[in-house]
Amino acid sequence: MEPTEFEAWGKVVVDVAAERILAAIPAAQKPEPGKTARRSLASMGYISRHMLFLQPDLLAPRALWLFVVPKGHTYDFRPPHDRVGAGLMHNATDELSPSRFAAGMQRSGNFTWKVHLDARYEGYRLGIRVTPEEEAAEAVAEDLSGQVLSSLERIGLLAPAG
Repeated sequence: MEPTEFEAWGKVVVDVAAERILAAIPAAQKPEPGKTARRSLASMGYISRHMLFLQPDLLAPRALWLFVVPKGHTYDFRPPHDRVGAGLMHNATDELSPSRFAAGMQRSGNFTWKVHLDARYEGYRLGIRVTPEEEAAEAVAEDLSGQVLSSLERIGLLAPAG
């Protein structure tokens, strides 16, 4: 798949996943949708979006970073593969503490501390290998958003319904 096709596919994944995730975050937690953007790092394009929200106690902010990267990208993981993923952070630039206790990640669901291919980047991440030529973007978005939402519930970052 050509880079422009990959990026168009990735934008659909991120947009659809973001819509599902934002719809599940209660308004009281002040979700901010952010914008999906094409970015470039080390001359390789990728798709990225940061969404902000408050913890259920409304005392601390959190950010959810959705991304789609081609095989071998700086933000990919080992072993290299085309990948969609999510990162859980304090905000759009600051990572949570690697200490599970300090980060409130004792029950982290699918988020684990991962180091990207470029070891300068690491944090609580959820990564899914994908084959864009064979997988519909909407189906991948459904999988990504489902894993993110179940993890946010397990961690306790979504206020109970009602």
